[in-house]
Amino acid sequence: MAHAVAEQVLTPRFEWRARRANGAPERGIMEAANHAGVVRELHRQGFAVVSIALTDIDAKPVARANHNDRSLSSRFSKDEVLSLCTQLSVMMKTGVSLIEGLETYAAQTPSKEAASVIRRIRDDVCEGEDLSVAMAKWPRIFPTVMIALLQAAEATGMLDQMLARISKDLSKQRKFTRQVKGAMAYPGIMLLVAIAAVTIIMTFVLPKFKPLFSAQGDNLPVITRYLMAIADSLQNYGVIWIITISAIIFGFVFWAKSNAGRLALDWLRMNTPIVKKMFQQLYTVRFASTMGTLLAAGVSLLDVIRILRTVTGNTLYNQLWDELEERVNRGQDMSTAFLKSPLVPRPVSAMINAGERSGRLSETLEHAAQFSEEELDSAIKMSTSLIEPIMILGMGVVVGGIAAAMLLPIFGLSKSLHH
Repeated sequence: MAHAVAEQVLTPRFEWRARRANGAPERGIMEAANHAGVVRELHRQGFAVVSIALTDIDAKPVARANHNDRSLSSRFSKDEVLSLCTQLSVMMKTGVSLIEGLETYAAQTPSKEAASVIRRIRDDVCEGEDLSVAMAKWPRIFPTVMIALLQAAEATGMLDQMLARISKDLSKQRKFTRQVKGAMAYPGIMLLVAIAAVTIIMTFVLPKFKPLFSAQGDNLPVITRYLMAIADSLQNYGVIWIITISAIIFGFVFWAKSNAGRLALDWLRMNTPIVKKMFQQLYTVRFASTMGTLLAAGVSLLDVIRILRTVTGNTLYNQLWDELEERVNRGQDMSTAFLKSPLVPRPVSAMINAGERSGRLSETLEHAAQFSEEELDSAIKMSTSLIEPIMILGMGVVVGGIAAAMLLPIFGLSKSLHH
């Protein structure tokens, strides 16, 4: 009897908030073995979960990887996470246990760092921890959305299916992120080629013509005089040029990591004419897909909003998530916040509004994500097709201007000799 009483006292208590089918808010405190038990019970009673948290007396800090584990986290690539989810899903569907699947993956991965992390996760699972709890100790490796989905899957006993879903979503995100980076890499490469070409011409080619140009004195065209001055400066003060350019680059990198820099760059992404639609669709795909998956898995609304802050990757969206969280806390609808936001494409916000009114929000969000994926493909192709001629034209103007500055004095000298 005393043992049973002790177990009852040690049972953690969770403070929960939820909504009834008619939208009326409810809250209370429930004793359960874990977070998943509260979710199951609330779903059994017909509630839509808003938030679940340990009461203050029962709350315990989540263990994290220590400082010495940072090197392991930095060497665990996103492709490795995708591979882990895919292989675990397949092995568990064929009857392999979770522990055996983790050990098998650790044994076959070529990365020693990844194997070390997986074996630590396996040890935690062997000691009775859920997979989500064991992975949450490595926040630099496993994204928050993945942990939330695993928690929901553990509550329903559908871990293998959820791992397959996570693998599919991670694969899509990697695909679209690489497409956007590829579209933005092209102008960067073209710019570097243009800078290299101009530097070579100004440093090695133009000085060869200096004696010929000097003989013409004040008769040189203005553009040629400016170019000669820059070429002399590069030859005489090359070290100062290198130090100055390096300082500018390091200063820009430091500024880009600051709050003001991130805000400015995020604003440029959403307002630069050629690429703004591409970035808007990218962020829409991210939040619509993630939100739909989390809601379908039974994750609470407040937890979904918290995760969305880390998914979009653009500080301009923070205002939208703040308003969304405020409306959820007040028991109001969410679609109004999306309809008012200029960051969300109008068709997507209309879909969210219709989905919320019909009670099929998670399904509607998945359709919205598919729609945005198609729009993103079109936006990437359009941006690339517009950037390419602009960069070629810009390089032509720069290189052509330098060529003209070199040829005009030669033509002038030839004309004067002819006369």
